Amino acid sequence: MSLILRTLIALSRTSWILLWGAIELNLLRFIPILLQTKTHQEVEGSVKYFLAQALGSALLLFSSTSIWISFSLTPNYLPLLLSAAILLKLGSVPCHFWYPSVITSISWTSCLILSTWQKLAPLIILTFLLPQKNNQFILIVAGINALIGGIMGINQSRLRVIIAYSSIGHIGWILRLLAVHKPNASIIYFLIYSALITPLFISINYFNISTIKHLNTSGSLNSSSYTILIILLLSLGGLPPLTGFMPKFITIIILTEYTRIMALTLIIGSLINLFFYLRIVINMMLQSSNLKVLLPAKSLSRNILLITATFSLGLRPLILLYAMTLLN
Repeated sequence: MSLILRTLIALSRTSWILLWGAIELNLLRFIPILLQTKTHQEVEGSVKYFLAQALGSALLLFSSTSIWISFSLTPNYLPLLLSAAILLKLGSVPCHFWYPSVITSISWTSCLILSTWQKLAPLIILTFLLPQKNNQFILIVAGINALIGGIMGINQSRLRVIIAYSSIGHIGWILRLLAVHKPNASIIYFLIYSALITPLFISINYFNISTIKHLNTSGSLNSSSYTILIILLLSLGGLPPLTGFMPKFITIIILTEYTRIMALTLIIGSLINLFFYLRIVINMMLQSSNLKVLLPAKSLSRNILLITATFSLGLRPLILLYAMTLLN
């Protein structure tokens, strides 16, 4: 509750100084959540996260203060530096190197918070507060995000790293919408992504899966569990006609009105993303004959299935609202 409150305070600020202070309080509150079991990996991940966020906060404070002091005589590099500070806190290209490393070191619960709630404040800042002169910079960063998120995830064997680079790819889609003045659509896209990744993290955490090999050889998975994971992975990859494909499809429609090159880079990155998700699913299906996947579902598995179905049904109004926002 304290973490949620600090994020809401950050979103309601109109002063850069107060915004910086709320983000710092949010950072200090999230560090104890990262240190749940106090293992060496969690301590390492917490230090990396703290250093990255502290650097981003320092750049944010310096650039925003410099813009306020210089006012009409603002140098061209200061808005870019301000954008870079927010991208660093967001875990976006070109400041993304800390994000996969931290994801591999912390628990699945912390991964879920870091991939969803902790990205909300930087996205809101990029959406409503940054100057419009940075649109070209954001366009370039969005395309690189999509390509890096797809290419870097191909040869990975750890699910955490794959999901981290997939998240970087989705950030590219969100940033591209921000650059073409669709802030409401970008926020709804982020909400849809969060609603898809939440049951996936819950399922992976329950079955204690860390690598693709473990996913293929785990004997604790039954038929319902396999179905849940396959649907969530394919939907996260954007395979039609699953839920994850719809926001991408509508985004492509609106981007083609500006220039097709903008949509092409996102499509290429998304196809590469979908490739390694399909590879995971195909390996799961090939290995399913050697596993006990036909056992009756346990009660918790049925609860996870219910959670997944609830998320899927609840996304229908969001997708409809998303389409109306884009078309308007």
